[in-house]
Amino acid sequence: MTQRCPHCQIEIDAPKINAYEDNFVCPHCAATLAHSQIDIFFYAFCFIALISLLLIAIGHINTFIALVIAAGSYRLCRNKLFESHFRLIRCTH
Repeated sequence: MTQRCPHCQIEIDAPKINAYEDNFVCPHCAATLAHSQIDIFFYAFCFIALISLLLIAIGHINTFIALVIAAGSYRLCRNKLFESHFRLIRCTH
């Protein structure tokens, strides 16, 4: 997935979230980058809430089971649907 480095503004191929531990390095400017945790939590919360509500309201599924299905679905769909929308941030250690 191609995204812009927030430091040098050059497009880079950002690695998947599960491909690095805490951060990764921009190949152009050597800035330490990571995906925005705020974006990760926001997309996860919205997706899980929407899918859970739909399963509960339309499917008449138990709330706990609906949450488990929604969380599992988010985990399976995150790589393909959401990661390209997560902003990159510069890490300051």
